[in-house]
Amino acid sequence: MNERTGKSQRSAGASDAPAPEAHGGLWAAAFSVYGALDDVALIALGNRGLLRRGRAELAAGRVAPVNEPADPGAGAQPVAEEVTIGVGRPPVPVTLTVSGPQDARCPCPVAGICVHILAACLWMRQAVNRDGADESTTAADTPTAPACPEARATSTPAQATSSDPVLEEVLAWEPADVEKSLGAEARRRVQASLAGMALGRLTAGTEVTTAPGRLSITWPDAPEIVVIAGLGPRGMIVSGRHSSAANAAWCLQAVIRLFARADRPWPWPDEKTTFDDRKRDVVSTVATSIETLLSAGLSHAGRRSATDLERLAQVTRLEELPRLSRLLTSAAGRLRALAERDDALDEATALSALAAAWSLTQALTAVTGLPDPALIGRAGTETAQTGLLLPLSATWWTAPSGSRGLTIRLWDLDNGQPEMVTTGRAAGTDAAFQYSQDATLLWGTSVRNILSGPLRLTGAQRRPDGSLAPSNRTSVTRRSTEPGYDDIDLEAVADHLQRTGTGPEAARFEAPVPRLRLILVAQDGLGPISIDEVHQHYLLAVTSTDGCRHLLCMEVGGWEMQMVSDVLSRDLQVYAITVEGDRPSGVFVREHDRISLLAATFPPSRGSSGRGRGRPRRGPEEARTQEAETNGEDRAPIRVLVQDVREALTALAASGAMRPTGMVAHVLRTRVRRAGELQLATLAAALAEVGDRPSPSAVLRAWALVDRLAALTP
Repeated sequence: MNERTGKSQRSAGASDAPAPEAHGGLWAAAFSVYGALDDVALIALGNRGLLRRGRAELAAGRVAPVNEPADPGAGAQPVAEEVTIGVGRPPVPVTLTVSGPQDARCPCPVAGICVHILAACLWMRQAVNRDGADESTTAADTPTAPACPEARATSTPAQATSSDPVLEEVLAWEPADVEKSLGAEARRRVQASLAGMALGRLTAGTEVTTAPGRLSITWPDAPEIVVIAGLGPRGMIVSGRHSSAANAAWCLQAVIRLFARADRPWPWPDEKTTFDDRKRDVVSTVATSIETLLSAGLSHAGRRSATDLERLAQVTRLEELPRLSRLLTSAAGRLRALAERDDALDEATALSALAAAWSLTQALTAVTGLPDPALIGRAGTETAQTGLLLPLSATWWTAPSGSRGLTIRLWDLDNGQPEMVTTGRAAGTDAAFQYSQDATLLWGTSVRNILSGPLRLTGAQRRPDGSLAPSNRTSVTRRSTEPGYDDIDLEAVADHLQRTGTGPEAARFEAPVPRLRLILVAQDGLGPISIDEVHQHYLLAVTSTDGCRHLLCMEVGGWEMQMVSDVLSRDLQVYAITVEGDRPSGVFVREHDRISLLAATFPPSRGSSGRGRGRPRRGPEEARTQEAETNGEDRAPIRVLVQDVREALTALAASGAMRPTGMVAHVLRTRVRRAGELQLATLAAALAEVGDRPSPSAVLRAWALVDRLAALTP
């Protein structure tokens, strides 16, 4: 069904709400859809506050038509499809169309639906309803009251499909027309999240409220969606502020849930996307560009190389290859940081990103027929079903370009999986986005509130890369009004994290993120702080409750060092330390008679003291040169092999000289034998190719294998 019905359809529906004679029956019939805009629909369109203000403007007589069309007589001009209504003093001209309030136009600077549009809709509703009986509704003033006396909630599919004309209209829509009306992006988003889901799961929690001329659909973690008779799919109203793509996705999912309540599965169309010659040419160009860049040497790469990768990222995005586009964008960012001599990034990190993008090009090149959707990736966000989230760390970062941001890592206690959210701003933008515990940086709340204890999210969205979206439309609910982590089983979390982040799920095309661990600190488990003179960073010795000794790295003058110094100077009781890679990023301590979380970049105010079990034997001022030790887990043969191979391959990639010589050649020969002894045949063959038939592709293939091997190794 077309989303914008013709005049005949509107005229047919006009009998339910005839217009007052004062405003002319025929033109009012053309605008009859506004008669179905009860308070529920108007609140969804704007909000309760706008509705109250719109009512005030109407009651004060400050709403009147500017060019009210006259009824046509015999042989007169057709009924106008637009009406201009002045709102306020001086009047602001609002243009309403027969297609409904979604297409209303207002010249005021307010984005989206404003008070002028709400007031104009109220005037039009009054105009097309003969007696204005709906004006007695009080939904704007009574949150729990239905917008209309006739409103009724249905709870079963049988009731929902019984006799409601709006519901019957929706069920008569052709699925293909609905998807065409709402757009391909909405279909991709909804299909990714709902395809294959049983009807019972779709109907569970879905509530439908009907009233004359409209119905409303809600389900957990979703906004209210309102369907107005005669306006079609694009005329559906989604409460709250969302992007156009998100609005369309919510509307499509609402229609699918209504179909499910009528025991009608949604007929998803067969994916027509093929990996055509144009896409193959683009993928081949990307692979060649990466190989050419590597042959010149990463140490010689400049900003132009990063710009070239960014251009290719744009091309792949236009060719609907979102996963490859994201990998290229990541590689471009790391290459730019390398060119700008960012000390926080080295050639190995840039090589990981390049190898990830290159390996995906090889997988795409091997595609015959329809590609695996996982290789293509998702372009937009989708609804995320998260449980009780345990904050583990919060890291403020600043890039060489001047952009800055915040990354928070969490553990989902209900679903047993790690979560991550990152937000940021470009250099010179959003002056309010700054380093502060009390700044509202994401999810509409402060970092202090997020770190104060376990939390739940409402309206959470997941990005295509798997991380949570930082949208302010997501709200944070505290599990308890009292801050703290006293009732959290940190030992169980540590055990889960030890087994998570490795295995098949971690071996992806994306360059691996720093592994997240939680170390439970033994009594007097904070040992000496030393200096690694080779790598120029501090080392903090930590003994865990299982007796293992760990060495954590901290940059001189870095955030981690400031956090540890804060803990040591206050002699706090340390329970556990969050570790990302080999760096401490959060510390659970006993403070103010409760367990709290100190983040590396967001320590709380000073003032607490007390003798704790984590007191060190000496502080930074007593640090001495000490030979770097390795954690027990790093002494595993595979990890030693991975480290040695990475150093050799990095030397080749940095210089651009692909043929190994000297020590690099010796290391590769011996590690080929070692890989064979460990029954790593694929890696052994790849390393042998680097030595026997050196090329950029050989180095990239070997590096990609090493990254996946590291991800698979516990």
